[in-house]
Amino acid sequence: MPAEIDHTDRKILEILQEEGRISNAALARRIGLTAAPTLERVRRLERERVITGYAARIDGDSVGMGLTVFASVSLEAHELRAVEDFRAAVTALPGILECHHLTGEADFLLKVRAADMGSYEAFLREHLLGLPGVQRIRSSVVLSTLKEGGAIQIEEAVT
Repeated sequence: MPAEIDHTDRKILEILQEEGRISNAALARRIGLTAAPTLERVRRLERERVITGYAARIDGDSVGMGLTVFASVSLEAHELRAVEDFRAAVTALPGILECHHLTGEADFLLKVRAADMGSYEAFLREHLLGLPGVQRIRSSVVLSTLKEGGAIQIEEAVT
């Protein structure tokens, strides 16, 4: 069930998605409240898991991880145990940025960052192909990224 979010909460979420390091005092000024109620609202949104964390966005090229690959994974079997084994193995692999369980042709979509094509090939051979229950992996290499890490648009509640 979605959390109850009013106009002020929505404004807080919009600001934090763009400026995660904003101070509570600056956030309070921007939404028109004092610091104490602003902090309580943020803490409530965290408790209710509307806000699930804060992170820095890193430029992959700047840290030598310039290749982005989306790997579509199809499993041999679609039994609960096979899916659970695959999910556990993927969760334990540090090279995977995102993993999405899908409907459609592939069962999972992985987002992987690597230094270059040789590094991805080694990751594919040494890790991905050995994951439990994997039947097929289709890799799509990103040529350029137009948009990444966008904010979730939070609609006004209809009353």
